Formats: sequence, structure tokens, C-alpha cells
Amino acid sequence: MGGVYDSYSRNRLTLRSSLVESILRLWRGLSSHRDDQIGPWLADVVPIVRGGQQQEVRWALETYDKVSRETTGQPAPVIDLAAVRGRVNDVSLETVYTRPFHRVWTDLADGKPYPAAVEAVADKLGRAVEADLQLAARGAVAAAIDADEHVIGYRRVLSDRDNHCALCVVAATNTYKREDLLPIHPSCACSVEQIYGTAEDIEDALNDQVASAYERALTEGRISVTEHEEYGPYLQAA
Repeated sequence: MGGVYDSYSRNRLTLRSSLVESILRLWRGLSSHRDDQIGPWLADVVPIVRGGQQQEVRWALETYDKVSRETTGQPAPVIDLAAVRGRVNDVSLETVYTRPFHRVWTDLADGKPYPAAVEAVADKLGRAVEADLQLAARGAVAAAIDADEHVIGYRRVLSDRDNHCALCVVAATNTYKREDLLPIHPSCACSVEQIYGTAEDIEDALNDQVASAYERALTEGRISVTEHEEYGPYLQAA
């Protein structure tokens, strides 16, 4: 399946880079970061992010379908795209992309110069865009797995980046049950490969990896999976 995921990952990374660059250009190009700029900013940015999410969903489901056909000879189940969610707890894109203004105002109140306050937000803004794209892809695969009675679990597939996050490298050594879908972290670009078989197959795979780096790291408290109030399952260094 390597070729399928290599192409998928390259497309995703290119999309993310392009969208983040476009949004940061809009952010830095605002004439001010006062209240009256929020409306025009959201009118530009929210459709860009939403369009990126829709593309992520399409690619995720196309990849899922390719794996299904190659593994089982059957197409992936049709899912209700309306059920695909981004951030949990109904946090809207409008809410997310208004926050950068609040951060600028806070920095200004603390005495930071205006240009520095604007630039300080840029990295967090880029990470927010990447998170929203990742959450859309994860939501699509979660819906597909939920509708696919033949799937018993999944593997975490590393992205095509040269410098993989250490948390993802460790997490990718394991195999997971279907209900434990892909904890993410800021700038995560991992994807999901579904596993077909029987319940015994996944149990054997999990038991074989009890001594894996992932299990040791969890046991020793070096990494943890928590429930983020907006991202859902969240992978972090403990």
C-alpha cells in the first residue's frame, strides 16, 4: 500500500503548505487588526479552510476506497458526508479564526509592539489551519470505518515528511482497534490504513507489540493520549 499512501501524503502536504501560505499572506496584509477587520478576514479565510477540508475528505475517502478494493475486492461503503465533523463540541471555523485577533489585542495590552504582536500569532494561525485539515481527514476515515463492518482496526501511516515527529514515529509502531482512531497533535499529517480480518487477528497483533516502543512510552509516561476539548483524541509528550 506504500504507493497509495505516498501519493496521498504528498498531495496533502502540498495542499497544507499552499493554504497556510495563502492565509498567512492575508493575515499579514490586513490594514489593521481591529474589530472592523474581523468580518472581511473571516469572509476570506473560512471558505479557504472549508475548501481545504472538503479536499482532505475527498482524498481520505478515495484512499480508503483504494485500500478496500485492493484488500477485499469490494468498494468502500458509502457514507453520509454530513456526519463528518471537524473540531468537536461544535466549535465553528468562525470562532477559531477570530481568536488570532484576540491574541494580538492581548499582546498589545501587554506592551508588545504592533508588528511583533501580529507576527507572533502567525505560527499559531498556521497550526490551526493544519489542525482543521487533519481533523477533517480523520473525521472522514472515522465515518468510513464506522460504516465498514469488515474493518477490525487500523495502522497509523507516517506522512511523506523528511523530519517525522517523534510522537508519530513511536505511535506508528503499533496497531489499533477501530474505536481508538488516530490521536493527533499540532502539525500532525499522519493518515490511517484500515485493517481487515477477524477480532483475533487484531488481538494477536496487539499482543505481539506489547513490548513495542509505543507501549513502553505509554507505560513509562513519556507520551499520553488525552481528550482535547476541540481536537478530540490528542497525542502529546507527557
